[in-house]
Amino acid sequence: QDPASWFARGNDDSDDARIQTLVDERNAAKKAKDFARSDAMRDQLAAEGILLEDTAQGVRWRRA
Repeated sequence: QDPASWFARGNDDSDDARIQTLVDERNAAKKAKDFARSDAMRDQLAAEGILLEDTAQGVRWRRA
């Protein structure tokens, strides 16, 4: 794979929207007390280099 493509991955708005969708699905799983799914989604995001912070104001995410 082209190195420029590899290092540029995750730097567009469509990827941000996809990540936010996954974060929202994780929040819904937590509210439904489906902690196994919530943890699995956190692990999936971590594997993609996304760190989640649960705060009183909601979940924040950032790239590692």
